Amino acid sequence: MPIDIHQPDWLGALFDEAQASHDSAAVVSRLAPPARTGEPNVPSPVDLEPAAKLLVERSLRVHRLLPHAPTPDEPFLETARGHVELALDLAALGASGQSPARARASASAFLTAALGETDLALDMNLSRTDEVPSRFVQRAQRAAGRTLLARFHPPGDPVGGLVLYPGALAVLRRHVARIAMGLHRHGELREDGLERHLAFAERELVFLAEALSACASASEPATEEERALRLRQVSRLGLRRPVWREARAALLRPRPPDQLADAVPERIRPFLLEQLHLALLLDAAPVPERARWVEAFAAASGLPPELAASARVEAAARHADHHAWFEAIGSSLPPSEWASLAEAWEGVSDQMVERVSAAVTENLEAIATELRETGELGQLLAKATAGRKLTAEEKRKVREQLMDVAKAVPALAIFAAPGGLLLLPLLAKLLPFNMLPSAWDRSGGKKDEGSGE
Repeated sequence: MPIDIHQPDWLGALFDEAQASHDSAAVVSRLAPPARTGEPNVPSPVDLEPAAKLLVERSLRVHRLLPHAPTPDEPFLETARGHVELALDLAALGASGQSPARARASASAFLTAALGETDLALDMNLSRTDEVPSRFVQRAQRAAGRTLLARFHPPGDPVGGLVLYPGALAVLRRHVARIAMGLHRHGELREDGLERHLAFAERELVFLAEALSACASASEPATEEERALRLRQVSRLGLRRPVWREARAALLRPRPPDQLADAVPERIRPFLLEQLHLALLLDAAPVPERARWVEAFAAASGLPPELAASARVEAAARHADHHAWFEAIGSSLPPSEWASLAEAWEGVSDQMVERVSAAVTENLEAIATELRETGELGQLLAKATAGRKLTAEEKRKVREQLMDVAKAVPALAIFAAPGGLLLLPLLAKLLPFNMLPSAWDRSGGKKDEGSGE
């Protein structure tokens, strides 16, 4: 039965649906060995953070390959389902063997507290030895459901507004993860800890709004209409009044990239850079001044090259255009095989993104050198990136030159293997754009000689 978001218990119904297929043991088994928790029933303060970080990253990546015609509420429900599944995954990092009711209560508390309903989360008293009464869980879920609707429905950003929605979702999920780590480490939710987590999430949102506003205004100052629209967007973030006033001032008078980078705490800089790269990818009409603003922020942030590259990789993995990438290489598969490919992609996309991310971030200089030396490979990757189909001869050249690159960077050998050409768009998408030659623009045409950029 479809979930009706107009019913007070719609979030509870979403929990029912998610728990029916959730496998706590599989959550831990899918984590990379360094990120796994320690001994059963023993929280691990060393391993929790990388495990939670990986779960958050995976929850934010776009997996869907085939386009479909969603119902009006389906995009919102899909996002809310992601919140619920992440909360259940994070609950699974705790003591093994917990009952479904206990996992549901913990996950509900994580999400409820992250949405600012801290009193309701604390009322559940997760440190108790017996089960949390269902009425406490239901009350928390109803409040969380109302807040999700107020902040995130309808989903997306208005035309002409900032690319704020993806970052707001990411901040919420990062917030949920920090709350979960607090419970696993201390065995309870603590009021002072929840306040610190909330203040940090609000700080992320303020910096996010300022960075996006500054970047969007890099080519020309915002008009009165644009400033009013941006303020309405930020008003939906649920910031407390003093923080809202700070966000308003930052939005209307954003700082230049070097000053902003200096002001942003080191822990937040990779997140901001990732969101800025994502905003560039989602920009329907790329503006060179905005790209230069992002590069200036990246340089001023002082992030090591591997972190800067990782930010690009995650931004690319969160860009929802997989169908176009597969079309770009000229696939002529029948619908049934497309469906099979889509299912396979769902199963391996996280693994592929993480392998490519490791290859790119650990071999950045070698990849750049090889692309410069092969030359034509970079042009063909750029052509695929622009959504243009490759000819049979171009595909052959790509495969041969990928083999040469794989000799220098063995981690990329998967793209030169049989069937690896289907993954070519992923490689083109994840490589930092400034590695690709400028002969092809992203609108699909070859640039005129001497056109610059």
